[in-house]
Amino acid sequence: MALTTSGQPSTRPWRRANRARRSSSSMWRTRTSSRTPPTPAPNQGIFREPRRAGRTLLPVSNPYGNDPYGQQPPNPYGGGGGGSSFNAPGAGGFEQPKTDGVSIAALVTGLLCCAPVSLILGIVGIKRTKGGQRKGRGLAITGLVLGLVGLLVWIGVGIAAIAGVAWFDSLLLPEEAEVGQCMDVTEEGNEVLLYEKDCTEDHDAEVVAVAEVDADNKDAISGMVAYCNEIISDEDQIKLAEVEGLEYKAVIEDPNNVDIGDHLVCYVESSKKLDEPIL
Repeated sequence: MALTTSGQPSTRPWRRANRARRSSSSMWRTRTSSRTPPTPAPNQGIFREPRRAGRTLLPVSNPYGNDPYGQQPPNPYGGGGGGSSFNAPGAGGFEQPKTDGVSIAALVTGLLCCAPVSLILGIVGIKRTKGGQRKGRGLAITGLVLGLVGLLVWIGVGIAAIAGVAWFDSLLLPEEAEVGQCMDVTEEGNEVLLYEKDCTEDHDAEVVAVAEVDADNKDAISGMVAYCNEIISDEDQIKLAEVEGLEYKAVIEDPNNVDIGDHLVCYVESSKKLDEPIL
């Protein structure tokens, strides 16, 4: 314990010691206290705690925008929004093949009955869509089938037309009949059709006389077959008599209404096929 000059004990050192103890406690509290750095607010810059007293640091801006974790790397396949962009044009991915125009044309021309065009375009379309290079292979095949069907129809119609023309040309009309013409005879009820034939081929009958109805013979022609026997020449009668099994027949436009200008055709028909001319 310290003594004063008067010999009394002094308490000043005790007080100084207390101040020293309080100072030590104050320093301990200063060292052990923790300081929490400020938390950056959203969508603001990142702050750093100052390292030295009296020095102010400015906020550092985020080089990647508002995202504190940085900008997301771009999609290497193009596009965005998380969706697939393989089919996006110009994205560098796989592009869906387009529908072949030739195949479409093959189908359209096939439906329009342009058989030759559809057939050709169908073949070309099948080649162009081979291996999935283009879409529309089914259209090309359909056009090809329609072209084939249309072509067969055209051929059938052509054959029928030719046959019809040939049939009409072979039809022997009463006003066209001449003596010595050979023909086939088809009877359908009260109608008789005469078809011209070559006399060297098998045929049914041969024309032996013809007459045009006028005012003088109108009444006589009404007997038809009887009138035919009157107008056949004597020379032809001899030739006809040499052939066995001949039957005399006659046709006219309308037997029930004989009119001036009608044509009577007299012919002989055999019970068996003839293969040469009689007259």
